Amino acid sequence: MIKRSNFIILGSTGRNTGKTEFACRLIEKYSKDRPIYGVKVVTIDPNEGNCPRGGKGCGVCTSLIGDYEITDEKILNPKKDTSRMLMAGAKKVYFLKVSVHSLEKGLKALLKIIPENALTVCESNSIRKVIEPGLFLVIKNLKEKQVKESCAEVIQYADKVIDFSDMSWNFSPDRVLIKNNSWIIREKATAIILAGGKSSRMGGVDKSLLPVHGETMISYIANQLKDHFDELLIGANDPEKYAFLNLPVIPDVEKDKGPLMGIYSCLLASGNEVNFITACDIPEMNLRLIHNMINLATDFDMVIPVKENDKYEPLFAVYRKSVAPHAERILKKDARRIIELISHAKVRLIDFTDTSWYQNLNFREDYHEFIKKGKLEKCFRQEDENELITGY
Repeated sequence: MIKRSNFIILGSTGRNTGKTEFACRLIEKYSKDRPIYGVKVVTIDPNEGNCPRGGKGCGVCTSLIGDYEITDEKILNPKKDTSRMLMAGAKKVYFLKVSVHSLEKGLKALLKIIPENALTVCESNSIRKVIEPGLFLVIKNLKEKQVKESCAEVIQYADKVIDFSDMSWNFSPDRVLIKNNSWIIREKATAIILAGGKSSRMGGVDKSLLPVHGETMISYIANQLKDHFDELLIGANDPEKYAFLNLPVIPDVEKDKGPLMGIYSCLLASGNEVNFITACDIPEMNLRLIHNMINLATDFDMVIPVKENDKYEPLFAVYRKSVAPHAERILKKDARRIIELISHAKVRLIDFTDTSWYQNLNFREDYHEFIKKGKLEKCFRQEDENELITGY
């Protein structure tokens, strides 16, 4: 799989989703400050007839000779998708016609003519099979029940499924941002970092303030999350300790009631219905997983990752505010286990077996192992082979 965080891919479940308009809005917004490249991909299966849309078609697809063909759009025609992207301000727009059996070959040829770090807006479903972009957004026309095959094959990789109805989307192009030359999205949601524990397993050392990458662990987590959410809260009972973060610190409604009370208190204070909640001892945020959980929260009160042997991760999960009354009832019974919420709320459990990124730093040994691993991964040699640099 080819990785390009400077690519955003826009797919769709069918026709009439405003996909090209969405692409043009992004190009128009960002091309004023930097060059943006546009790409439209049409995948052709020689065994499935003349046109991927059905029927006789326009003849474009049947003109493909060989495995792929790349066209540099030059014509300004508002009826053509590639022309519209060019008119929106794209520096260059390329049209890739490619056999379904030669997707990777066609993509590699395309990447040779687009500058390696150029921000690129690409319309396609099938190309997601061979490239992992910074963002993959799928737009769904709510009036169409069926999902076309090319989308059904890749929709599970979508960072966001956007609903289209009455000529508008439920997720604005303005929520698509660029950070460090990568495409990201800002969720209409709140991120909450719980920092109210006593760190007893860490020998009394406050793990939220342990140094990670030259900053405190809690600030390292906050900096990963802040651009992806409308709101960021810290759940803790000592606001002065975290004043350096310049973030709202939410104390427990009642102290010494455990993390369930922290969740309840922060849900009450949150300005959004959807909330991602994490402990302060998980230094690496898997943003793709987080966005995926938020997508799934549309129809659920809670979305919780589950490891093998039914091991839940409720402190790296998504909660809707609708969970708060259930938490309140549990707490009034003097119960404290977060897992008790599951029997009261509508819950979606998701697979959590790919945990190569995941580390929960409960003990000093966990922290030292994390630091050691990070130093090994951050070591590299410059052109001068004699100079070894360690960046951590």
